[in-house]
Amino acid sequence: VERRTFRQQLLPWAIDWFVSMYQKRGYKSLNQFAMATGMQKSSLSRYFHQQRQLPSGMMAKLCQELKVTPNEMMRALGMWQ
Repeated sequence: VERRTFRQQLLPWAIDWFVSMYQKRGYKSLNQFAMATGMQKSSLSRYFHQQRQLPSGMMAKLCQELKVTPNEMMRALGMWQ
């Protein structure tokens, strides 16, 4: 069985999923979401463009704000099947 690294599991729709989820919560832009949550806009962009792996400590805060489960978030990021 071939092991896949994080980079090999990129899902092109991760950023689209993230945008649709924050828009459902009433945020009009990534900048607005970042400012309201106190998170760095550049870090959020990197997580959902899958240029950087989401730290486990950020998972709960993002899930709470987006009203999704950790499983939903991990599936969207290709971290869970």
